[in-house]
Amino acid sequence: MKVLKFIGVLIILIIGFFLIAGLIMPKEFSNREDIIINKPQEQVFNYVKYLKNQNNYGTWNLMDPEIKQTYKGEDAAVGFTVFWESDDWQVGKGNQKIIAIEEGKSMTTEIAIDDYGDPMTAKISTESIGKNKTKVTWQNQGVMNYPFNTINLFIDMGDDFEEGLENLKEILEAQETIMYDNELNHLITKYEKSGENLSQAIKGLNEKQLKFKSTDSTWSIGQCADHIIKTEIALTKMLTNALTEAKQTSRDSIQLTDMEVVEYITNREQKAKAPKAIQGENSYKTVQGILEDFNADREVFEGLIENYSSEKLRKQVVLSPAGFVDAYQFLLFTNGHTQRHIAQIEEIRTHVDFPQ
Repeated sequence: MKVLKFIGVLIILIIGFFLIAGLIMPKEFSNREDIIINKPQEQVFNYVKYLKNQNNYGTWNLMDPEIKQTYKGEDAAVGFTVFWESDDWQVGKGNQKIIAIEEGKSMTTEIAIDDYGDPMTAKISTESIGKNKTKVTWQNQGVMNYPFNTINLFIDMGDDFEEGLENLKEILEAQETIMYDNELNHLITKYEKSGENLSQAIKGLNEKQLKFKSTDSTWSIGQCADHIIKTEIALTKMLTNALTEAKQTSRDSIQLTDMEVVEYITNREQKAKAPKAIQGENSYKTVQGILEDFNADREVFEGLIENYSSEKLRKQVVLSPAGFVDAYQFLLFTNGHTQRHIAQIEEIRTHVDFPQ
């Protein structure tokens, strides 16, 4: 009887301790840990932005091999959500949702654990601190309602973050280092964007609209498109020949910056008559025909770019319609020319007499 009485008193004391401690303990909590990983920032970020990868390094994810998970949305994109359920009380049941991504730098998630109060936020950030050296910071903050806030006395999330980051470091440093060419990727993105812009600018147009001319001396949309295609073919061929010949011309011959090259060709107030060989003809009857020819030419560009880094392109000086430029600037010029005439197409579509 005394034993039962002692156990009962002990239980009351424990409950009382939790209730009193919960009144004293702060409800707000935050943790922050960081680590240095000997890999490029892009490689590190491109791994941590995928929430599913936390199954490989996150301490809580690794606690229960039998954890049940379901997913909603596209991983590495805002809105992607992981739902989990575990018989392990330390893991429990809840969900984690990506609420923000700063591409190349950080991912922020919201974590809701059943019966543990308001959702918390967690953020994993990457910062380049040298060649093939990245600082990764993992942090969280939130509010744990009374009396569950007492758990903060016994659980140190900072230790879990530290262990998770050690796991992440081991995984990434075991991988082969991936070299990224951001300048080349920037150029490729510009080309992709201009392709999208052309497709959008001529979307849904019929033959009558493609051949519409506001005056006898102005071009139609079909002529603009034909000129874009002919010019890209001619300029790509010109650059390919220059790269093959690899004539050594001093970079001192280059007078324009990248921005000035783009501004030079996209400024439509500066007029120039196209050579007869690349002047636009009113031959296209369908949007499909335009896009097929345009995309075929872009495949030539893709084949060219596969063989060069931005460093190699910068080393080769070539003569362009804007004067001497490096090969990278030459490609900026080519894409700028396309954007120039996409703007012309958009202007034609706004003409008061444009067929509807």
